[in-house]
Amino acid sequence: MVTETMIIIALRQKNWEAATEMVKEYAEKKPGSEIAKISQAVFCADMSPVAAWLLSIFSEIKWREMSEEEI
Repeated sequence: MVTETMIIIALRQKNWEAATEMVKEYAEKKPGSEIAKISQAVFCADMSPVAAWLLSIFSEIKWREMSEEEI
């Protein structure tokens, strides 16, 4: 079972291949989620520096949000 946290970690590590597979699985289970909405950018990240840059920003924002929720 793939979690949003696992996907965010893969994105932060710029592990596009793993993130692509996880996003695909996650989006099938939760099609309306934020992760599902960024799926096209994840698929393009290897070939598009702009997509990779946007995903880096997205993952950092999500990581900080998740960290704040724990506090």
